[in-house]
This record gives sequence, structure tokens and C-alpha cells, in this order.
Amino acid sequence: MRQVQEALKGIGIPVMAGVWRATSANPNPPAQYAVYSTTTTESAHQDDRVTAYRTYVYLNLWSDIDPTDTADRIRAAMYDAGFFMVEESDKGYNQPAYDTATTQFTVQWTWCLQTEVTANAP
Repeated sequence: MRQVQEALKGIGIPVMAGVWRATSANPNPPAQYAVYSTTTTESAHQDDRVTAYRTYVYLNLWSDIDPTDTADRIRAAMYDAGFFMVEESDKGYNQPAYDTATTQFTVQWTWCLQTEVTANAP
């Protein structure tokens, strides 16, 4: 989603839709990176037409080092771009903030962007 890429372009780490994938040029993940996916829903209607959408962004920060400073930059960038935070967690399903299996820290967010519809197609 363009709005997420634009919001996070200045945070100093790679941001990718979906998942990080190894390539021959980059077989190992960067020390810090973010991945995201989105879901859009209708959020308001008038006269049987959609008047607003909400796009939910599921954003994960993966980090080999303490993620605190990067998480602060992500929060500031998303707020500046008009997103509002639904939730933030540094714990996964039965996992601590530092995952010994991956030897990485992780922070997960759900963000939301409300978009008004200016015109409906017939």
C-alpha cells in the first residue's frame, strides 16, 4: 500500500509488503526490517453508498537489536501520515518479546487509516 510505504520511507530500515524474502544478493535478513499487510473494510454509508473506508495495517518490526528507538520512529511516522494506532504488542502467541528461536525482537502493530470516498462509480 502506497500510504504505508510513504509513511515509513524515512525510518532508516527496509519496509516490505508481505514478508522478507532471501535473494542471491541478500541471503540474510537485515538487522532491522518491517513487514506489513493490509485489509480494507467499508466503514460508513449514506444513501446506500459507501462514504468511507478503513484500511487496517498489520505491521511487524523484526530486529536483531533493541527495537525501542526504531519503534518510536515508526510510531511517529505513522501518526504523521494520518494513521491511528489500534494496538501495539511486543509479544506474539506464547512468545516473549525476544524470540530465542529466531534470536530477534519483534513489535507488532495494528494501524488504521480512514479514507473518505469522494465519488461512487455507478
